[in-house]
Amino acid sequence: MEIRKVRFEDMQHVYELAEKYLREDYTFDLFLKLWNFSPDGFLVAIEKEKIIGFIIGVKTGIDSLRILMLAVDEKCRRKGIGSALLKRLQFNFPEIRKIYLETRVDNIEAIQFYKKHGFKIVERARDFYTDGGEAYIMEKILF
Repeated sequence: MEIRKVRFEDMQHVYELAEKYLREDYTFDLFLKLWNFSPDGFLVAIEKEKIIGFIIGVKTGIDSLRILMLAVDEKCRRKGIGSALLKRLQFNFPEIRKIYLETRVDNIEAIQFYKKHGFKIVERARDFYTDGGEAYIMEKILF
């Protein structure tokens, strides 16, 4: 498996993964904007020349990073792909002291994944998602 920065030719595959596995309705244009805004934070996992996962993180301050999206193909889960994407994202931003994200309160798999990686729930956000769903805000302090 290879982890690398997203290229323009990857964008359609990334968008399709997001449409399939994330419950929000994102536009293709949003992915292009995020890629331009944070190229070091937009990574893909590739296996046998196929994109099987991606992560998008953006700096929100001098030493903070927000994970906007993480998705791994359902057939490829529990093989360390999400963990590898998360580790590479952290590696790309060595100055980061705090990482935070939001995840749906009913996404038990994601909550367990992030807790395994040292994230803690710090807040509950009501009406966070466009469908009115609630989110946990989770954060990890690195040093």
